[in-house]
Amino acid sequence: MSGRLFRALTPLGWLAAALAVAALLSALGGGLGLRWDPLRLQARRLEATEQRLEQARSQAAARRLEAAARGRQIESLDAFHRNTLAVTEATVAAETKARIADDAETPLDPARAERLRGHDRELCRLSPAVAGCAAPADPG
Repeated sequence: MSGRLFRALTPLGWLAAALAVAALLSALGGGLGLRWDPLRLQARRLEATEQRLEQARSQAAARRLEAAARGRQIESLDAFHRNTLAVTEATVAAETKARIADDAETPLDPARAERLRGHDRELCRLSPAVAGCAAPADPG
């Protein structure tokens, strides 16, 4: 019977049989987990995906660092503003007390005034950016 089958198939029949066998083997191999990728397309896609993943991770880490730094900067700025307001309030209160004090109109003793000027110069030397301080003289 097999001899009759071989003689009965025409070249087109042989081609169809070969294609059927190839399709059957391909389906069976695919089911078993065999893959044929001669151009390594899947490996290239995997590498590109891994690179994009690494870039996304590094960008996410950079955004986290930026957010943390922004938070610290805002906290520092808030603390500075609170400090500025507290200093302003204390200055206004001290100035008001000094203006309404009993001896506000009494002139100071010249020695005491000179001592206060010396303290003022020392404070300006330590912190020249304070309002009311003269610019430091150029030593050159």
